[in-house]
Amino acid sequence: MLFSTRIRYGLRALIELGMNYEKGPVLLKVISDRQDLSLKYLDHIFAQLKTKGIIKKMKAKKGGYLLNRAPEKITLYDIIEAIEGVSRIECLDDPRICKLARKCGAKVLWGKVNDRINDVFKSVTLADFVKEQKRIQEASEPIMFSI
Repeated sequence: MLFSTRIRYGLRALIELGMNYEKGPVLLKVISDRQDLSLKYLDHIFAQLKTKGIIKKMKAKKGGYLLNRAPEKITLYDIIEAIEGVSRIECLDDPRICKLARKCGAKVLWGKVNDRINDVFKSVTLADFVKEQKRIQEASEPIMFSI
């Protein structure tokens, strides 16, 4: 399964917000620099995430972006849906695409596969990604000794 650049970059940016969830807003420029992502590209992704209610923009001296709800309450499904939508098999959404759609056994099975994939996406949260990111960062930090 391939995920688009928009989804991968959006998730990376949301992990940054998740890691700062209780610390306050984060500037888009800071996220762009930390993740080595195009600021203009992130701006487009964040516009979609804001429209779908995943994030909110704080306008003030210490402005920036915040998650609109706790990382535990944002699923991978929510993120994918906000950025691109979660449809996988075209004929499941629009039977007019295939003239055999009404008599297709594969379509039934594709629907079951699609449902299972969506169940997995709904079971993984942004908090899971944040936890893994923190674990990796802690493991890679040098150990300081003092005498």
